[in-house]
Parts: sequence; C-alpha cells; structure tokens
Amino acid sequence: ERLRQLRTNVVRINTFASGLPDKYVMVNIPAAEIEAVENEVVVSRHTAIVGKPDRQTPVLLSKIHELNFNPFWHVPKSIVERDIIPQMQKDPAYLQRYVIRAYNVKGDEVPAETIDWNSDEPLKYEYRQDPGEDINSLGAVKLNFSNPYAVFLHDTPQKELFEGDYRAYSSGCVRVKNVEQLIAWLLQENDDEAWSGDKIREVIASGERLDAQLKQAMPLYVVYITAWASPNGTVYFRNDLY
Repeated sequence: ERLRQLRTNVVRINTFASGLPDKYVMVNIPAAEIEAVENEVVVSRHTAIVGKPDRQTPVLLSKIHELNFNPFWHVPKSIVERDIIPQMQKDPAYLQRYVIRAYNVKGDEVPAETIDWNSDEPLKYEYRQDPGEDINSLGAVKLNFSNPYAVFLHDTPQKELFEGDYRAYSSGCVRVKNVEQLIAWLLQENDDEAWSGDKIREVIASGERLDAQLKQAMPLYVVYITAWASPNGTVYFRNDLY
C-alpha cells in the first residue's frame, strides 16, 4: 500500500518539480502545510488550515501579486447558503455579533432584522464583514493570487485550529499560521525598507485598510502530495483528505 502511494506521488511531483523557480511558495494540501522556498532552501514553514472534504482546496499554479491588510470579507454565495442562512435561522443576532452587513443591488445596507431568513430573500443581497483582526474571518491580512476558484491565502482569528493534527476546516481557502513572517518575506522583493516587521505589525494594529502590490509576483504552487522523501532518505506519509 505504501509503495503504491509513493508511486502515485512520484507522478504528481514530476508534474511541477522540474520547473521550479528560485523563489516560490508551496502549499501541500494533505500535509496542511506551507513552505516559503528560496534557492532550494525552506526559509519558513507554516502550519495551514485547508478545505474540508466537502469544500476542497483546489490544486493550482498561480502567483501571489497583492496583500490586503485589514481586509473586508465579501461572503461568497455558497457560504451564505450553507452557513449564514442556517445560522440566522438559529440565532438572529449572528450577523450583528460578527459585524457582517447585508447590502442590496444599489449598495444600500439592509437591516438584518428586516430580512425573512426562512425564504429565498437572503440570496438577493451581498454580505460583507467589517475588518478586524480578532473577528473578521480573514484575520489581519489576505494574500491574493489569480485563480478561477475564488480562493486565497489568509490569516484567521481562529488560531487554536492550527494546534490540531487534523486541519481541514476551511471552505476552500488556506489559512496561514504566523502569516506576518510569510508576508515579510514576500515584501522583501519590493526592496522597500518601509516594510519592516515593525511596519507590518503597526499597520495591522492600526486597523487601517491598506493594499500592498508585490513588485515581483511570487510563484505559488498548491499541490496534493501524500508521500515524499527528504534528502536524507526519510519518507513521510500523510492521510488522503479528499
């Protein structure tokens, strides 16, 4: 069984391994782990939260091009249907507690108490959560990359989830532990001393909405590897989440 697993993953690894650039970020979904790699050396490794089996994180190749500090969260329709509506049916104060606002097509805010949550009416509106490191679902920062799945990397206020061995809890996006370390490495490419670790912490603490474009977009690999070997011959296996 383990030999079959290794053979399967050799094929997966060969699809991307020969063309790796000098610097890149790699997310391994089954390992729920992220690596920032420079000149074949892992400069930082981050525990991750990945998609649930019924809301899978997609395998993809892209480039991180932008960081959003203290972002708004625009709630996807799928999460409105699966999560927001059932929560509001059980707890009418849910949106208020998590500072999520409903807007009509004109951009006007619609009070949650005026919406019939036992009908199709809630699906007529857009929902947006205010910034806030301790309450916003994206935490303090969001890392954007082009993809057709509307997923991204981001911080989270639920940092306790990083401590478990099983870490498939998201709706498809990837949550990053110690995200400040990763974004500090990404911003080194900007050759801008203003983006020091202190500056990053200052912007996050201020609550200010701020976007930072990367001068050089960083290659991103989101892969599905359940078995691999280290250079010293140690072999690692992970459970097949999906």
